[in-house]
Amino acid sequence: MDDNTKQQIGSPSRDIFKRKHKDISKELWACDLDFVLVEKYPFPDIVAALDYKRENDDISFSENIAYCALLRRGTPVYILIGDAEAGIFTIYKFMGGNHVKPRNELKELYKTKSWHDFENWEKEIRDRWRKRYSK
Repeated sequence: MDDNTKQQIGSPSRDIFKRKHKDISKELWACDLDFVLVEKYPFPDIVAALDYKRENDDISFSENIAYCALLRRGTPVYILIGDAEAGIFTIYKFMGGNHVKPRNELKELYKTKSWHDFENWEKEIRDRWRKRYSK
């Protein structure tokens, strides 16, 4: 990853787009996944989706639909709750849900103590994905 990519924080123009999209029609549902892990080898694909939440954040209607769609294609979804600055997270795996009767099933997997600890957890996720598809 080059230095310019590393330094990107957020895009005000993307935030404006997302905000304006909410105004165009109530029937045009969308959600913004926080972070999608990708790999190049053994073939380019999505490894997992990560969504960062604050302690009292709920999973929205549209997020539930997106998470369930990702699960149907075999892509795991992880919800991270915690301190993004320190890398201290409780990591949950989204196991399924229902957008009609709002329900989300989460399984607590791991608690990180630092960004280094998170890095090791992410490497394990990627290693499992590679092993699964390298056969």
